[in-house]
Amino acid sequence: MEETPVSKVMTKNPVFVLSDTLAVEALQKMVQGKFRHLPVVQNGEVIALLDIAKCLYDAIAPMERAAEKGKAIAAVEGVEKNWGTSFSGQNTFIETLREQMLRPSLSIIIADNLKIVIVSPDDTVLTTTKKIQECRINSAVFR
Repeated sequence: MEETPVSKVMTKNPVFVLSDTLAVEALQKMVQGKFRHLPVVQNGEVIALLDIAKCLYDAIAPMERAAEKGKAIAAVEGVEKNWGTSFSGQNTFIETLREQMLRPSLSIIIADNLKIVIVSPDDTVLTTTKKIQECRINSAVFR
């Protein structure tokens, strides 16, 4: 650990997703690729490193909330039906609202204070491990 460069043990050119990717799509990539961490990229920079457990939670939690909010959407749809089609933009609004609640993108669920450990390929495994422990996270990326 003291001498092995992290580049020898970390994945080179990993699969990644963009910040506007749906949470469920990111989860599918991790399951299909059989890996637990997935970099999230925006404007060519890694902005987050997803953990499969967090992604699973983040994919399920909005659906649970949506089940509760679904009652409100049903009420709005009921009002729309009673008022007729005079509110042409209303249907688009309801569909957009439903889509955002049931299929959130990563940009919505990624925490602003998410910590990312970025290491040099020449850093040792020991140095990288210490950086990960200091930040209290479970993975790192290298450039």
